[in-house]
Amino acid sequence: MSLKENKVWQSVSTNTFPVLHNFNEMYTPPEAVDIISKYLPKDKIYREACYGMWHFANRLRENWFDVIWDRDIDCLYENPDWRDIFITNPPFNWNKKFIKRAIELWKPFVFLIRLEHLWWVEASRLLKDLWDYTIIIPQKRINYIKIWDNTSSSPFHSIFLTYWLNLWDKIIYD
Repeated sequence: MSLKENKVWQSVSTNTFPVLHNFNEMYTPPEAVDIISKYLPKDKIYREACYGMWHFANRLRENWFDVIWDRDIDCLYENPDWRDIFITNPPFNWNKKFIKRAIELWKPFVFLIRLEHLWWVEASRLLKDLWDYTIIIPQKRINYIKIWDNTSSSPFHSIFLTYWLNLWDKIIYD
């Protein structure tokens, strides 16, 4: 029997599968900003490097934080005026690059990243010598704002990785 004649093969080969996304365009909902806001000092200036759809920075501003951004500066390759704290929800494919860059520049940072990104070998190497980092783990998954559909579920767990914020605990469950 040929593959074309095989009914099982035909049913398997004609199934449609969901479109896979690389999660680079998942924007920060206000609820996620509210989680991290209580740990942020109000007397600092925050640089939002991945301004995207303005959700993260706008919510910080609504909560009386001073936030700046510049779409013309590529913070991974240029040396912008970083001010006090680098804060962003970096694109999925660039999480490690953002962590590495912030560490190279010795700047405090707050990154909203996927939980599993901490367990990559490279991430472990980057964090092993840092003395003042904190991982803030939200109680629930963050339901990102997605441009490709209107669902409110998240396929992964997220955390806030912070560095040099002078938080007492290494891990905070929020």
